[in-house]
Amino acid sequence: MTHRNQGIGLRMVWMVLGVALFVSGQPWCENAWAQEELFVTNTNDPSVTVYARTASGNTGPIRNLEGAATGLNGPRGLFVDTFNNELVVANDFNDSITVYSRSANGNTAPLRTLQGATTGLDLPVGVFVDVLNNELIVASGFNGSIRVYSRTASGNTAPLRTLQGAATGLSVPLGLAVDTVNNELLVSNGTGNSITVYSRTATGNTAPLRTIQGAATGLNGATSVALDLTHGELVVANFDTPSITVYSRTASGNTAPLRTLQGLATGLNNTRSAFVDLVNNELVVANGVDSVTVYSRTASGNTAPLRTLQGNNTGLVNPGFAAVTTTGSPLAAVNLNNDAFIFGATLIYQATLSPGVTPVQVDIYLGCLLPDFTTFLSLVQSSPGVITVAVGPSPVPFQSNVTLINTIVQFNYTFGGFEPVGTYFPYAGLAVAGSDPFVPANQISLAVRPFHFSP
Repeated sequence: MTHRNQGIGLRMVWMVLGVALFVSGQPWCENAWAQEELFVTNTNDPSVTVYARTASGNTGPIRNLEGAATGLNGPRGLFVDTFNNELVVANDFNDSITVYSRSANGNTAPLRTLQGATTGLDLPVGVFVDVLNNELIVASGFNGSIRVYSRTASGNTAPLRTLQGAATGLSVPLGLAVDTVNNELLVSNGTGNSITVYSRTATGNTAPLRTIQGAATGLNGATSVALDLTHGELVVANFDTPSITVYSRTASGNTAPLRTLQGLATGLNNTRSAFVDLVNNELVVANGVDSVTVYSRTASGNTAPLRTLQGNNTGLVNPGFAAVTTTGSPLAAVNLNNDAFIFGATLIYQATLSPGVTPVQVDIYLGCLLPDFTTFLSLVQSSPGVITVAVGPSPVPFQSNVTLINTIVQFNYTFGGFEPVGTYFPYAGLAVAGSDPFVPANQISLAVRPFHFSP
């Protein structure tokens, strides 16, 4: 589906739902982002520096996690877990994972530390928190493994499972991402110049489901991989030839990228990581030579950054990873396993609801607008753990007048072939509790992810 059609669909859904704002093809609302922040790990001056999301130039951090008590030692990988309000860091100099409150500052000790011979950690770089399955996944570069732990694991704890061996194709794995919608694990291999994809629960000496590798791919020292489910893309940072290469989510073999960001004007230098900021439609890159550069999400060629954070005041020293959070106000997000379906295919709809800094009372709207633009399929929680579907001319709340907590709702549907042909608009929305959601002032957050059905 084209971005133009996505934009038309969003406008139509918001017209029906009474939502007044449309920005760059991405759903958000005027009061939703009270606290946007940029997190960066600094490998050679062990710290995590935090800035306003739009910081540029020689701007200092708004807080700095640094000091002996932090346990930071060669911090590289970073995951900001807004779902559990935690900051997770991979330390490759002392083979540890340290976890902090998201807002930790100064010389603050971690909430917990995963470290010791039993963990199997060996030069950990990439780290990812799977909040749906409550797991912590780590790429250990030196021993060529992916290790999976309980999300709250600490001390000298063995992994729940380990992916390792010649058949895996792992070759100094440095970056990873988990696709909970399609149930896949994606890994960037630093010396193999490859992206390998596995079943999410793969263990032992298991071969990948598919591999992106070869001269046409442009991969060269792949240090990180980011998953953009909204646009069906994989975004890779390449260290040895400073560049960002972007592929279809399902790309395999010796496949050329959809687009490549590379050249002197880009400011890319020892590219260490790439992060896709879907809310603001931007691409955030950590460069090992002391800068963070930000681009339009779809930037390609020799394109200059929208802004650059660099200079002595920034505190950047060999940045390892950069990530953006938008955690100020409640947020609804929705992802699907595909953007086109046929008879017999199964749709997986996954909505993530986050309360932000301060939980509030809300009405939750989950469902889908049909191609006729007048019929809603609303997901309704009829009893704890039971989801039913209501059909009507207006959306029905999934839950009414509830204090929002971190929630993930997943719903599967297999197409029987009798459904109307056309574009569908699954949505996840939040409105002020007990209010009329058609009034713009009552709308808190709305996400829409279109797909097409043809029998």
